[in-house]
Amino acid sequence: MNQALAEAGGCVSVAQGSRRETEGEAPPPPSRRSATEQPPASPRRHRRRRTVIVVVAVLVVVAAAAGTWFYLHRSSASATEAATTQLVAASTETVKETVSATGTIQPANQANLKFAQTGKVTAVGVKVGDTVTAGQTLASIDAISLQAAVTLAQQQLTAAQAQLTAATAAANSGQIASANAQVTSAQSKLTAAQDALGQASLTSSIAGTVAAVNVAVGDSVTGGSSTSGSTGSTGSTGSTGSTGGTGGSGGTGSAGAGSTSASSASSAQVVVIATNAWLVNSTVGAADLAKLKNGMQVTITPTGATQPIFGTVSTVGVIGTTSGGTSTFPVTIAVTGSPTGVYAGTTASVVITVKQVPDVLTVPTSAIHEENGQTVVYQMKNGAQVSTPVTVGTVYGTTTQITKGLNAGDEVVVTARVGRTSTGNATGGTGTTRNGTGGFGGNFGGNVNPGGAQVPGQAPGQAPAGPGGN
Repeated sequence: MNQALAEAGGCVSVAQGSRRETEGEAPPPPSRRSATEQPPASPRRHRRRRTVIVVVAVLVVVAAAAGTWFYLHRSSASATEAATTQLVAASTETVKETVSATGTIQPANQANLKFAQTGKVTAVGVKVGDTVTAGQTLASIDAISLQAAVTLAQQQLTAAQAQLTAATAAANSGQIASANAQVTSAQSKLTAAQDALGQASLTSSIAGTVAAVNVAVGDSVTGGSSTSGSTGSTGSTGSTGSTGGTGGSGGTGSAGAGSTSASSASSAQVVVIATNAWLVNSTVGAADLAKLKNGMQVTITPTGATQPIFGTVSTVGVIGTTSGGTSTFPVTIAVTGSPTGVYAGTTASVVITVKQVPDVLTVPTSAIHEENGQTVVYQMKNGAQVSTPVTVGTVYGTTTQITKGLNAGDEVVVTARVGRTSTGNATGGTGTTRNGTGGFGGNFGGNVNPGGAQVPGQAPGQAPAGPGGN
């Protein structure tokens, strides 16, 4: 019953509360506030919070702007520090066009020696590195059977001569003719037998140094033929380059010894090479072949050598070898004189001078600019850069020929990028500087023009740099 009364009282309370709300009366405040409830925020606190947020946002924007300004000015300062200006005098020099390659040094004369007769080796009198003379005996084979053949041929000749004497005494013309034929045949056999006996000894056909010994005492050898002469050449192509002043030379290729000579040497029983004359076997590509002529000067630098040696083109092949779609042509270079420290089989770089022009007035290519449709260089006059119109001739890599507008000794302004450079663009004068790398003299950065101006031949649209540009 108590529970029912409580439920009835609760219903009355709810009904009374609903009636108060309907009549506009405010419900009574709770007697106690929950511990988790927060008092409502006042308008003043809301305003204070919004003010703090605005101030923080402004500070962030200011800091970002300051950082951006510092980075840009720092990059510009780095670019300025990396640009170095130098005055370089126009100079008169000899410029060269060259074809560069690599090759293999070979002796000009080489003897690949073999016994001409079959037999067993009884003596070998030399070793690799020995110096020999022409006609010197190097090795021998058993000559007993060869000597017996000589003795028999001598006896046959003696008998034929006796028959001829008898026929002559009898005045029989038919017998005389027959006896004469027998004497001639016997003489020929004797000569052949004597030659064979002489071939029991292997002798050197040239003076030089023993390069290989491929027989030993007790070996059985089969008769063959010896070869001697200069070595041939085959190999892969080199490439063309040009030099001007201190400019560099073109790229290089490779070359090897002639296959015929190498085959003969590998099958020879003794190899002798001459050390008083040398040549270089090299090759060039089809594009360079027409430039080469016999007698052209060549600078040769053996691998590992500190000083070059010199030579001339002696032969230019006209039958090429094709590999991988590329044709190469053999070129033989005769080394001048008898330089020391040269060894057969050493690789060497070769630079063939195909064109040489003396007394050419040049300036660094990086000093040439385009300004208002004119080709100019900048000169310093009264502390300021002044444009000087010039006429250019041939470009030799890092240097350019000046045919009009300058004299030898006139100084031009050259700007090079050294050290750290900016990654952005810096504006100077009326042009836009593009970053490049390079040094002074003959080594200014090749593919970008220091100074920011347009080099003759540069793609259209690049604005030229005027005086004062970086």
